[in-house]
Amino acid sequence: MSKPDLAIFDLDNTILNGDSDYSMINYLVDINLLDEAAKLQNDEFIQDYQQGQLDFDKYTHFALKPYIGMTQDEIDEIILPFVETIIEPMINIFALKLIHDHHEKGHAILLASATNELIVKPIAQRLNIHNVIGTKVEFINNQCSGEFIPPSALSTGKLKLVESWMKAHRYNNFSRVTFYSDSINDLPLLEAVEFPKPVNPDLKLEAISNEKGWDVIYLPRI
Repeated sequence: MSKPDLAIFDLDNTILNGDSDYSMINYLVDINLLDEAAKLQNDEFIQDYQQGQLDFDKYTHFALKPYIGMTQDEIDEIILPFVETIIEPMINIFALKLIHDHHEKGHAILLASATNELIVKPIAQRLNIHNVIGTKVEFINNQCSGEFIPPSALSTGKLKLVESWMKAHRYNNFSRVTFYSDSINDLPLLEAVEFPKPVNPDLKLEAISNEKGWDVIYLPRI
């Protein structure tokens, strides 16, 4: 029996009208777990990300620092209200329609985000997506160390993690695989799949997509 077609979705600015990692830092400032200076650093990091020039090690240490020493349950007490109050209004209903269409066709759905899994997994649960890739976070003695476990799920790292997931689920190649993403950072995976689908692409990805003749999707943001 052949495997079902696979549809892979990026999260930030693809399913969401915005960036979950960026929003999380601002939320931590708002609830006084980070000081106001973190918002300025956050703005600098998001600009680097949008240019495809993010120092991921530096950013991830910045993003995970508030959770150092916390257990998963303690982290969830912070992140679950964030998903409910901040992420819920960011979900693009037109992206949900794309996911629903693949479900209706019997396709497998995989959420693959560079954002750390502390944030991605609760969002995936809200979206009813069971297959999830995010940047893995290290726990030592059940406490967050503030480190991530390489490779990150950014750029070529995302491609490697997707390949590992596919191998574990007996997908032999990228035939009949679709990938939706907005970001130039996801170019390695977009180039690997049979059906690349740039969604509201950033300027760099839009230019490359037009050169390659890819089917660009412009979803309304409401």
